[in-house]
Amino acid sequence: MEFQKSLQEKLGGHNPTEVDELILDELYQNVENFSEDHKKTLELYKNLLHLSLNAFGLKSLKNFPKLATLETLEIRENKLNGTDFSEILSLYPSLRKLKVGKNPITSVDVFKKFINFPSLKKLELLESDVTKKETYRDELFKLLKNVEVIDRMNREGDEIDTTINDEDDDDFEDIEDDEDFEDDEDLDEEDFEDEEDEEEEEAPKPKKKQHRE
Repeated sequence: MEFQKSLQEKLGGHNPTEVDELILDELYQNVENFSEDHKKTLELYKNLLHLSLNAFGLKSLKNFPKLATLETLEIRENKLNGTDFSEILSLYPSLRKLKVGKNPITSVDVFKKFINFPSLKKLELLESDVTKKETYRDELFKLLKNVEVIDRMNREGDEIDTTINDEDDDDFEDIEDDEDFEDDEDLDEEDFEDEEDEEEEEAPKPKKKQHRE
């Protein structure tokens, strides 16, 4: 499979069954639709918890992989209008977090199929067309009884900085005490720069199993 070969080249040799997080942002562009090859290759990652396909150029969810374990799906900055989002229900029955911001989604109606989707707890639509409507959050909360956070806000209108039980989300900021920062200042600068140089030389790799509670 050509896509499988491409992933191994871009991410380094790895066993798909040992990967729980696959971030492919910026590695591929102008992929308007997945092929059977894409589908079969991604389905090899049968223990995947997090799949990120931001800025691929996708116009539909055609040939998306079926992954029963997936908890987080990121498909931001694509060309998806949401008309086939119902496919997500059968493809990802364990999905807890869906990120679809910066897509041409014009109506909350595309999420009506999610009414009876109890696992979904967080929805992100930032900078999609539908967010121009002032009441879009209220409409979605009314529609989706199980969703707890929409675009960093909960049902009470409070801003949420962390995701629900998901500490490695990009919304999460690790705040340390002043004391910790003072201790860090004792680190040797030269050693720190050497470590940065080594990290830059390494090719991006998928993360192996590290279950997040």
